[in-house]
Amino acid sequence: MTTPFIDVSQLRCHFKSGDDLLAAVDGVNLQIAAGEVLGLVGESGSGKSTLGRVIAGLQARSAGTLLVDGKEMPHQYSRRQFRAMSTKVQMVFQDSYASLNPRMTILASLQEPLWSLGVRGKQARDKAAYWLDRVGLPQSAGERYPHELSGGQRQRIGIARAFIAEPKLVICDEPVSALDVSVQAQIINLLQELQREHNTAMLFIAHDLAVVRFLASRTAVMYLGEIVEIGPTAAVFESPRHPYTVKLLAAHLDGNPRERVLRSLADVKAVANKAPLASDSGCRFAPRCQLATRACSDSPPWLQLSVVDTEAACHRLAYIDGGGSQAQP
Repeated sequence: MTTPFIDVSQLRCHFKSGDDLLAAVDGVNLQIAAGEVLGLVGESGSGKSTLGRVIAGLQARSAGTLLVDGKEMPHQYSRRQFRAMSTKVQMVFQDSYASLNPRMTILASLQEPLWSLGVRGKQARDKAAYWLDRVGLPQSAGERYPHELSGGQRQRIGIARAFIAEPKLVICDEPVSALDVSVQAQIINLLQELQREHNTAMLFIAHDLAVVRFLASRTAVMYLGEIVEIGPTAAVFESPRHPYTVKLLAAHLDGNPRERVLRSLADVKAVANKAPLASDSGCRFAPRCQLATRACSDSPPWLQLSVVDTEAACHRLAYIDGGGSQAQP
């Protein structure tokens, strides 16, 4: 990879939890190149959205470094720094209604990012009108309020508002999960068109593995605050090395709905009330892993290069690379 646009090193985001710290993001190393689409997957509670919000500057980090376009970002932005950041990084949220001001017209919502950049008057109105058309909405939609639009239309507005500032990175946090299936494909195709048209880097956070496989050139797998596997999307999906990635893919791609539900219920039982804490030792996946040894509980694993060009954080990687079985129990 050439010099990355986003370079995250040992990033942590911890929250107070009783006498301990909840490790929402814990020691993440991640790079995103200019123009690259990186998928980020993992079950609910893995820290995906928190990581995205930290990169976007919406959540302060506890430790680690964050370089954006080669410049180190502060742990918490001032208003001026946040405004400057908005020209480089934007976000499309899962809840399209909550992301829009209910008291502002759609046209005003689209112009707001431009106002912060000093673009006003006719120039701002014309650009907002262009983006309404670009995302497939009539000009009359600009005079409406968020509650007057459908979920799919609001998400198109969210996409337009993210791209209107011409950022170098757009973070998409579950942008289609709240939409009807009939609308999801339209939104995914729109995102892909805009990303290619503007050569914008994208961090695409999703539960839907099929969408990530379609969009992303690389995929990172997150589990309880940590990146456990990362690499070319084809390799991650076709030759997963980390036992968690194997389990995640099996749960989503198994053609038997009954078996999928039973496996999911078994997993929930195995990790009931489990939350990632800063005081944890060893591999966080060890209680669920059929390959775990004592070493897995004693010391944390680190990302290592596998034979299929992915990196996996697993003490048993050599065994797996050598043909060791990862069949589901």
